[in-house]
Amino acid sequence: MMKMEFLSQKKYSKSLIVLLLSLTSFISQAQSCVCYQNHFLNDYKEADFIAQVTVTNVESDFRIENEDLIEFDTSIIFKGSESKSLFIQQEVGNSSDNSKCRLFLKPGDELIVFAQLVNGAIITTPCHRNSFIYKDDPKFLLANKNLIGTLNTLSLFNEQIEASSINCTSLTNDTDIISKVGNLDLKDSQSYFGLYNIKFSEDNLINYIGVISSFNKEIDKKIRIMLIKKKWETCELNENKELLVAYFYHPATFYRKEYLSTY
Repeated sequence: MMKMEFLSQKKYSKSLIVLLLSLTSFISQAQSCVCYQNHFLNDYKEADFIAQVTVTNVESDFRIENEDLIEFDTSIIFKGSESKSLFIQQEVGNSSDNSKCRLFLKPGDELIVFAQLVNGAIITTPCHRNSFIYKDDPKFLLANKNLIGTLNTLSLFNEQIEASSINCTSLTNDTDIISKVGNLDLKDSQSYFGLYNIKFSEDNLINYIGVISSFNKEIDKKIRIMLIKKKWETCELNENKELLVAYFYHPATFYRKEYLSTY
């Protein structure tokens, strides 16, 4: 009798281990996507639709496998025309850029979506800079406010951004420039990004740097000095030889320190 009980417990323990492994596998698939991102301004320019939305309905594999139809109510449109739905192409698996993952959206979820217009349909992917809005979690309140404020102000310059050159390999390593400009001491009433227009000469030297959207005079001055001292490689410029550069402020959160970056 005791031997049978021991075997039963052993079988139960083995089943429990299998169950835990299955749950671990499922949880790992359901985790938030870890994505490689371009410069924020680049993602903003490439998007045709950017909005703060609340999900109302999700239909999985609506047209094709791994493509879900997301219906939503819109709170704010930062870029693009009014819409009530979009397609999200997502799958679970392994990929070199970590893009194979799912957001597992459900009704009631609130998020900022970045999407593109493809053959008349609005389409996004998990790694297209989509961000959940966690209103009930104090750890994310400042980051939420920062992102929405940034997009609100950036939307004022949509036409100029569309018409400008924004890509340059010399900006690739500007992941955090606080060490170059010093403490920011930004107040809540001040902008969370600075937008600058750089005019180059024919020999790839800077003629001038204009301020389109300001942090404040002190920070703008530090950034302009940093840009002048920067070693510039040849950039992809328009016929006016101008480059639009944006540095975005990311406030400190529960998980990381503050930083100033093109990303």
